[in-house]
Amino acid sequence: MSRASAQPAANLSDTRNNKLGSAILRGILSVFGPAAACFLVKFIALTYALTDKQAEQRALPYLKHRFPDARGLRMKRHVWRLFTAQGEALVMALALANGQAKVRERNPEVFEPIRNATGGLVFLCSHFGAWQAAMHCVNAGNREVAFVAKPDRNADVDKSRAFNGNKAAPMHIIDTAGAFGGLLEAFEVLDAGGAVGLMGDRCLETDSVPLQFFGETARFPAAAFFLAAKANAPVVPFFLTRGKTYRELQLEFGTIVRPKRPARGSDGIKFQEDVQSYAADLERMAMEHPYDCFLFENVWEDRA
Repeated sequence: MSRASAQPAANLSDTRNNKLGSAILRGILSVFGPAAACFLVKFIALTYALTDKQAEQRALPYLKHRFPDARGLRMKRHVWRLFTAQGEALVMALALANGQAKVRERNPEVFEPIRNATGGLVFLCSHFGAWQAAMHCVNAGNREVAFVAKPDRNADVDKSRAFNGNKAAPMHIIDTAGAFGGLLEAFEVLDAGGAVGLMGDRCLETDSVPLQFFGETARFPAAAFFLAAKANAPVVPFFLTRGKTYRELQLEFGTIVRPKRPARGSDGIKFQEDVQSYAADLERMAMEHPYDCFLFENVWEDRA
């Protein structure tokens, strides 16, 4: 297996979102609710779509694969709608933390047998929909819950705000600056029967595997599957999208896999089938909710 040689660009959220605008948006959310706040987001997103060339360039690899025939103004409209959905997702994550929205599981029967079982499990998250609130809203039973993440430098978009809204499901963040990108601490949680969440669609300093995504070869990390195989735990992908109203979020589980531990001396390419299963789920969700996929990294680049 190849090691990713190129490091991903810094998170766009680290330098976006001014404090005054964020305060106004939070005030509208608090007083008038998520629908009003999301209406305002449309105009904020239009400003970014017209002026933020760096953000647009980061969005284009995904949008060109999702909308291969779009050009000119049509592509600009897709950029605007993607930025709008990203802002709305953050509003919905905050609304959930504030008790202004609820979560409905679309296919709970997929996860129910594992939820009430014993032993560790790995939640596979994506930069999709209201992902900041994703780990917050999944009921992992009586397990301790941890999330492996890079801390947000921008407090206005800090994902932990959404986590901290659920006092009934305490969670702690495992910093990726820790040993082996936080995986050592994550394994300890799994070994004790807890649940660990990892991002499945962004290669950090970890190994990745080649697979098919929107008809071309892309690379996704295998870290979650490697960790699950070591701990003999299932991998549970899931996605969080807005429901029919601005008061509801819909959680959908993907294809659950149980990665097998590779033979001694073999590499992570053994997990290619498992990672491909997740990529197929992500592509399916992106086809159903095209503007909820916030894949601001060119996963189609050759990282070998």
